[in-house]
Amino acid sequence: MERTLIRVMDVCQSHKMELQFIRNLSQNGLIEVVVQDEEEFVKEEELKALEQFATWHYELEINLQGIEVAQNLLHKIEQLQEEIRLLRIEIRP
Repeated sequence: MERTLIRVMDVCQSHKMELQFIRNLSQNGLIEVVVQDEEEFVKEEELKALEQFATWHYELEINLQGIEVAQNLLHKIEQLQEEIRLLRIEIRP
């Protein structure tokens, strides 16, 4: 299956994001930036997370460290919810 890549510059223009913000997210492992032919791209499946991080940063004024903490907490909540779901299946007759 071929992955769709979107130019980082296009994302910056359409979502009014700073290029350095996306690079910082990438450097901190929150998203992956792919470089091809000296141009930066993000994978289409990462756009939702990128848009969420941008909302947190630009609208809620959460810094990069806060975004990392929030993302880690959301991931932990998802894991716990899945564990609860599996436990409920296990205890049902």
